[in-house]
Amino acid sequence: MKALQRDIEKQKAKLIAKASKKGIYENFGQKEVRDLEEKHIDISDYMDEMNAKRKEVLDFDDWCMDYCG
Repeated sequence: MKALQRDIEKQKAKLIAKASKKGIYENFGQKEVRDLEEKHIDISDYMDEMNAKRKEVLDFDDWCMDYCG
């Protein structure tokens, strides 16, 4: 779980830097969300730990949608 949290923090920092240079655009952060899902989420695993990871990725997705700089 710590690896996912570390990756989310890296992606947030990267997106904040990108937003300050290029501005916020439609679908802001969606590529990063997909990358995190592919790396950390097993689509066939619905145990509590994997569901917790899904929630963290979903929270990051919400952060991306709500981010306004």
